[in-house]
Amino acid sequence: MTDQSNTIDIAEVREKLDHLESLLLQCRSVFPTLGQELIGQHAFMTASYYLSRGYEAQIQLKGSISAEFIERNKQLGKWINENTLIRLYGILNYHGLFQTIDRSLPGWREMDLLRRMRNAFTKTPLNYRPNDQENIRLRKKVIQHFGLTEQNFPEDDIPTPIDTVVEPIFEACREYIAAYTVAHNKPLQGDG
Repeated sequence: MTDQSNTIDIAEVREKLDHLESLLLQCRSVFPTLGQELIGQHAFMTASYYLSRGYEAQIQLKGSISAEFIERNKQLGKWINENTLIRLYGILNYHGLFQTIDRSLPGWREMDLLRRMRNAFTKTPLNYRPNDQENIRLRKKVIQHFGLTEQNFPEDDIPTPIDTVVEPIFEACREYIAAYTVAHNKPLQGDG
């Protein structure tokens, strides 16, 4: 917790990030991206991405999977990813890590993108406002920074795939936090 002496409990911040990430992975294991080949099926296994991380899920449905179900499931996955980024920002902001982003530290670009994405997600409905010039620039920056292919994402979408955007942001934030505490000579609690 942040107090008057600006002490950052790095162990507490790491624990919160790890917990948030585990909630994300567990949620997404139940709401993975589904392919059209599942239309007509009544069950699906979670994606190998989650299985390889220890999150096993097999979902049995009363009705059959339709194209509408697949689209809704995709929206749920995107919503979970966006809300995770909003909460990640909240944790880091609570601990004073967004007062000023130190551009000399590793992970600062992802911290800046996280801040900007959070602003876009909290001010708009499930996608962002595609006519807002700031959001258009942000979308392009996210695609460029994470090496995504623009054609894979609708124009009304700031991409948040878990494997190529969300988890890399988590890792970069962890790097930033570790470097920040050293660079700013912040007293550490529970690190070591």
